[in-house]
Amino acid sequence: MNIKKIHTVKILLYMSLIILTSCNIFSPDYDNFENVPTSSDNKTIDGLMRNFVYSYTFKDSFLYEEILDQDFLFEYDNEGIYESWTKDEDIRITKRIFRSFKKIDLVFNTIFPENTSMPDTTLYASFRIGFYSGEEVINLTGFSKFTFKKYTEEEQNRYTIKYWGDLK
Repeated sequence: MNIKKIHTVKILLYMSLIILTSCNIFSPDYDNFENVPTSSDNKTIDGLMRNFVYSYTFKDSFLYEEILDQDFLFEYDNEGIYESWTKDEDIRITKRIFRSFKKIDLVFNTIFPENTSMPDTTLYASFRIGFYSGEEVINLTGFSKFTFKKYTEEEQNRYTIKYWGDLK
């Protein structure tokens, strides 16, 4: 056999193996993790924030993108100068963070409500986040201000994060 045929056979073998096992090789096997919150839906603020933690825990940028509103804005204090970015830039930055660390552990020290009657709801939350690179651990604590946008479609609520302000 020539080299081209060998490569073709290898590719076909790998593809067949993937199809036969019917698994998503790009997604972690969530059931094998312990003490991790399960994913939720965005029908409640609490469910939305569970998805926030879940997206960081499993470095799931697709889920993270779903929880942010189209008009999302992140804002932080850069030594007395407030700077901000939009959803597209936040997703780019978050994907880099996800790739840079082996493990991310995020915990909010806040109880989030199920529902609100307001179209926009602002809440303050404290959090602890740990970034593990394998050799180094970075632990941070802080406070954030969130504004949640409520959408009602066919008598079902769906929430997104419209604003995230880092309060240090």
